[in-house]
Amino acid sequence: MKYADEIKQLTKKLKEQGDILLEEADWIYSLLSENPKVFNFDSSVYNHELYIAIERWYKTVSKKLKEGKRGNFIFTIMFNKQQYINKLTLPARKAIKKYGVLEDLYDVIVIDEKLYSALPYKHMFREIKYHEDLKGVYKIKTPRVGLYHYPIKVGHLTYTIDGLINQLVPIATIPLANSLDRALYREAFKVAVGAHNITQDPCVFGTKEVELLTLAAFIKHKDISCAATIDAYGKHFAAFVEKGRERVVKEAINVPFDEIAKNAVQENVINKETAKALLNSEYIMLLSIIDFINASVKHLNDVVKTKLEWKDARKIVEDEEGWLENTR
Repeated sequence: MKYADEIKQLTKKLKEQGDILLEEADWIYSLLSENPKVFNFDSSVYNHELYIAIERWYKTVSKKLKEGKRGNFIFTIMFNKQQYINKLTLPARKAIKKYGVLEDLYDVIVIDEKLYSALPYKHMFREIKYHEDLKGVYKIKTPRVGLYHYPIKVGHLTYTIDGLINQLVPIATIPLANSLDRALYREAFKVAVGAHNITQDPCVFGTKEVELLTLAAFIKHKDISCAATIDAYGKHFAAFVEKGRERVVKEAINVPFDEIAKNAVQENVINKETAKALLNSEYIMLLSIIDFINASVKHLNDVVKTKLEWKDARKIVEDEEGWLENTR
């Protein structure tokens, strides 16, 4: 009874004042995350009055989002595998998906060792070690909406994940078609940060796999720090790199794959038939994957270096021409 009355008061506050305190949002979230059976019709501890109060709360949250409002109330929304919790939060989840921004839906953040070492809130992440001889990656995962903007207090200071992401540069936000896509991009990220090595084991490869693993190996070769996020619906993968190094990565991305395949043929890593199959997006048994990637990384390194040097030289010339024009 007491909890239901408090929820009703907070719902009224949200309607009239447009938001609630962070502590109040934390409390509502904890009700669902720590006492889920209270909202289960089939449970002996089911509380009907509290269920109705929470149901009205999330409908009110939904209305505020439709009005374009944002605030601490967003932090009460959660993605949960339990059907009866999902039913309660459904109006709010639909609204945040439709009226919010994509970053509201990201519930997984993965960073490399370099980024982790500089964090003042390391306790938020856990290390994932794929092999004891390789680097680990650091991951935070939460069913709570608003991970990017939730305040993280350390002593008298407050941080956000958004602050960390803003120190990086986005290089791609990629729609994921299925679980195989998600697995592929996760694998590529692990290669890029040195948490996983590409093996020579026979495997079926297609153009997307080869392109991604080659780019990941190039990022690792250049020792470029990076991070990645995946949204709660598993529909988008976003990749970020450290500021000042994004030029290198973007130039590498822009190198056509047919140039990479042509170079591999010239280096006698693959034959023309294999190159043709790759360019036609055919899946093949590419037994020389390590040799292919090593040759391709070297080629990318040379091409990117040449392009950046040319662009820098051209900018100097253009700046000088502009200066001369202004002095005439």
